[in-house]
This record gives sequence, C-alpha cells and structure tokens, in this order.
Amino acid sequence: MRTLPKSFWFCVLATVAAIGSRVDGGEDWPRFRGVNGTGVSTSHGLPAEFGPKKNLLWKIDASHGSSSPIISNGQLFFTSFTGDQRTLHCIDAATGKERWARSVKKLRQENASPPNGPATPTPATDGKSIFVLYPDVGVLCYSPKGEERWRAELQPFHTMHGIASSLITVDNVVIFLADQLAGSYIAAFNADTGKVAWKVDRADGLTGGYSTPSVYRPKNGPASLIVSGPLEVVSYDAATGKRLWWISGVTNSPISVPVIWHDRAFVCEELGEPIPFSMFAQFDKNKDGKISLDEVKSNIPMTRLIERIDAGWGNHKGAVGPAEWDKAFGGYVNKGGLVALDLNGSGDTSNTHVRWSYRKSIPTIPSALVYEDLVYVVKDGGILSAFEASTGKLVRQARLNPGGRQYDASPVAADGMIYLLDANGGMTVVKAGRDWKQLRTNELGEQCFATPAICEGRLYVRTTKSLFCFGA
Repeated sequence: MRTLPKSFWFCVLATVAAIGSRVDGGEDWPRFRGVNGTGVSTSHGLPAEFGPKKNLLWKIDASHGSSSPIISNGQLFFTSFTGDQRTLHCIDAATGKERWARSVKKLRQENASPPNGPATPTPATDGKSIFVLYPDVGVLCYSPKGEERWRAELQPFHTMHGIASSLITVDNVVIFLADQLAGSYIAAFNADTGKVAWKVDRADGLTGGYSTPSVYRPKNGPASLIVSGPLEVVSYDAATGKRLWWISGVTNSPISVPVIWHDRAFVCEELGEPIPFSMFAQFDKNKDGKISLDEVKSNIPMTRLIERIDAGWGNHKGAVGPAEWDKAFGGYVNKGGLVALDLNGSGDTSNTHVRWSYRKSIPTIPSALVYEDLVYVVKDGGILSAFEASTGKLVRQARLNPGGRQYDASPVAADGMIYLLDANGGMTVVKAGRDWKQLRTNELGEQCFATPAICEGRLYVRTTKSLFCFGA
C-alpha cells in the first residue's frame, strides 16, 4: 500500500469517506495521545482550517466525559457517563455512525474534581481487545464487537482530585497506575484473562499523581515502563514489575505523560513554588490559625489533603497549622520544569541521568510534544516554546494569538503541523520548526478538555458536548 505515492492514497481515503464507507488503513491511535503517548501521527493532508461549518466530515453528541478518543481498525472508541451508567461507545471512524454501546452501573461513589469525572481515563487497545477504566467500577475488557470478556474490580481509591491516569497495553498486559494520597500502586493485568500479573506498591505523594505511563524498548533488553509520579520518575520491568531505576527531585504531582525520544524521556510539570497557608484561610472557620478535619468535612479534596499533611508532616491530631503546611509544601519548591532524562541507567540515577532542564513557562497539565527533534510545550496564557531535544536550547518562545487561554489538552502533530486545543474550544494550528509559525486559530464554540486524536488524515476532537471529525 505504501509503495504508491501518499497523495494517491489520501485521495482514495477522501473518496471512501465521501461515500460513507469505513476507514480501515494501517494507522491506529491506540491509547491516550496515540502511539506510546507521543501525540504524533504519520497522517498527511490534514486541514489547517476547519470548524462547525468548514471541513467537517461528521459530528455526534459526546457529552458527559473528558476521555480522549482512540481509533483501531477503523473503529473509534470513547467513554461517557450519565447518572449511574458508565458507557463505552464504538463509532465508525469514517461516518460517525454508532456501531454499539455497552453500559455498566457504578459500584460506589468516587470523588473527582471537575473537569475530572467518572469518564476521564482514556481507553486503550492492543488491536484485539478494548480496555476501559471506570474508577467507580474497575477495569473492563471488550471484544471489537462489544462482548465483555472480563472485568477486574478495584478497591476504593483515596485521591485528592480523582483518578485521571489512563490505561496502556504492553506485551499482553494492561497497565494501571494509581498514585494516591494513600495506598499508591502500579498493576499489570493479563490482557486475555484480567488476572493480576503483578502489582507493586508506590510512594504516596502530597497531592497525588495523575500521569499515564509510557513504554521504553531498548535495542537490547526487555520492554520497560517509564512512570512519572510524585517524588520520582521510575522505570519498571514491564513483564515483572521489578524496579529498574529511579530519578528523584524532578516531579511533584505530575499530570503529563513521559514522552520517549530515542533513549531519552521528557517529563513536564510546572515548577513548584511555595504555596502560602494564607491562601486557604477561608477553611479556618473558627480563626484559630489551623485547618481541622472538622472544618473541611464537606470538602473531600481538602479533607484528604489535611489528612495527608497531618499524617506525614504534622502531629497526628487532625489539624494543620502554617508550620506543618509549609513543611509539606516546602518539598515542592524548585522541583518540576521540562526535564530530559536518560533511560539506560540502573538504581538511583538522580545525580547522573538528568541531561537538561528548563524551568520557565512550563505547563501544569499538557504533555510535551517531541516532533522532528524539537520539544514543544504550551503554557496557560498561550505561551508556546520550542527547544532542541538533544541540548535543551530554547529556539523560539512566543505567545499565540489569541492569548490568555487555558490549556488542558496536550498538543498533537502530523504532516508538519502542530494542533493546540485550548479549553475555550480554540484549535490553533502551527507550522512546526525552529521558526514555528502560527497559521490560524479555529473556534469550535464548545469547551474542550480532551486531547484530540489523529488517524488516516482525519482530526478527531472531543468537546464537552460533541465529537467532531475534520478532514480535507
């Protein structure tokens, strides 16, 4: 198929889409942020200009959920929730027509800070099955036809903002990361049976972790997991869960995905700064200079934060004052930034395997994008920065227009263009390069928190209301 000119095949795909048939090419977008979480697609011919009335191939309802779409063998999958129901949708990627939907009922109540919710984790597929995580149900496995193959129930979580980490697959296991305020772990489920292949305890952070792992495949040796969590970045043997190496001091409460580039990984998190106790003075209702558990009992995130600080840095009496608060958050200071890590170490490599770091204008939520040997990050306010991947040299930094916007979705790229989706529904298209150039911003008119997917020359964008498919 790839022996003919790519322009020919793009024309074929466009014709197929026009007559309503299924796209069934060789490219997939199998997990959060595509192949190994890179956000990069091999697609060509994507439009730079699109919107509700321009280059729109189809649009469907996709309310109640912020999981990102994935695509496999011409089928698109996403999750949603309504009341007590949690639903996996299977859509024809070419036409937007629903093939099937499978719903399960929640088993318990799990806290989540909006826009996080019951359908935040993105599904994953190994091409044979679709794996779904609902924090208030568990991990479920479906066939491409919608048959439930297995489910693995999970114990209640103890998080501050809810579970946001997405599933990934590697070598016939499904990986789930649960970085909590208590009881953190990483587990592997057999993809065929759902039985636990291994499970390893992890360090509990001050406010938890919300990242999704990536996979590193060295030239010699087995596949390993690269996991960005509170306190440290860790590598695990994917087959056994054995802890291979770790780097501390570069993360606090990560959300972004570690991005693999050759034998290097890039982790990205806003630089930690002091968080004054006075910012939360409204919770000190009796004005005694402390925040007690009784004063925050109606606020689950604050209750769990006060519990965590009291247990880890306090006197275990159920209240936290400025001294305990400053001691806890003091560990955040000067950690974070955009950091390049070497992946070929063993044991504690904190002092030897940090290649470079940059600490200004780094985002809180979006992952880095490594594209054509440059690393791109976009910060709230619309500041886009590009660095040399090998050296960390800043080659261009400028504010996108319109500026002042918030970014929850991670950037994605294909065919020399970068797509940056802000929370207001503005999709800015940038021509990639050392002198990157903003081409235009397309307004979708709906709030957006999910990361877009790119597959077979099409751009799939989920908003808080809709799922759009754009193509030339």
